[in-house]
Amino acid sequence: MKSRFYTNAGLHRFLFTLESSPTDFVTVYVAPSSFPDYIETMKPGKKYSAQVSDIIEAAENEAVLISARKYGTGASIFWSSVDKHIVLPAFPITTNQTSEGKLDLSLIHKAMDRKHLVGVVMVTWGWYALGIFDGSNLLECKIGTGYIHREHKKGGRSQKRFARRTEEQKKDFLRRVGNRIEERFGCYLPDHIFFGGNRLILKPLIQESRYLQTRTDKISPRILDVRHADRKALVGSLAEINKSLVFTF
Repeated sequence: MKSRFYTNAGLHRFLFTLESSPTDFVTVYVAPSSFPDYIETMKPGKKYSAQVSDIIEAAENEAVLISARKYGTGASIFWSSVDKHIVLPAFPITTNQTSEGKLDLSLIHKAMDRKHLVGVVMVTWGWYALGIFDGSNLLECKIGTGYIHREHKKGGRSQKRFARRTEEQKKDFLRRVGNRIEERFGCYLPDHIFFGGNRLILKPLIQESRYLQTRTDKISPRILDVRHADRKALVGSLAEINKSLVFTF
């Protein structure tokens, strides 16, 4: 088994190559909440029934399952005697569907080709970057900072006092970020919200943000890898958000 990340353009080239194959396929689409359970319920015709056990085994591969939980977008499975692929698309598959014979790319194109309204929230301690993307267009952008004391290592009462102060500064910072999210995102209803930065920040940030509390179902489980929450990271996040992961067996 091999895995590879594809940009949106790269994925389209990959799919075009698959579509030109003369072989017949079992095509399986699985929505996020049904992966991988739906695969075990498939009932293909006799011609393809022998491939089902191979598809089930591939879908239950540990690396596939871990990545599927991380992406939370379901899966597109394109399986023939020659080509055997599981695609975790950048954006969710919405329907469970199985077909046999000619390769069916309809649902993955539907997921990838529409213009998505995406909210991006990047937070590291002391820095934040917020943005709303309509497709590739950045509609809203807010970059900010907040002072947080570094860890005090002298020990004793002084260390405890600094620790309390740092905790208060962190709470104030997250409260301020929550307010900025409300200000910048308030008039938008994004299809998806991606968080980037320190993953331990997400839960307390949601507690400080009424906007995020009402849209937790839109928050992707995929955490963007961000060291510095700044404009460069915000603009660059779109390329990461649009990456799909393809497993080849």
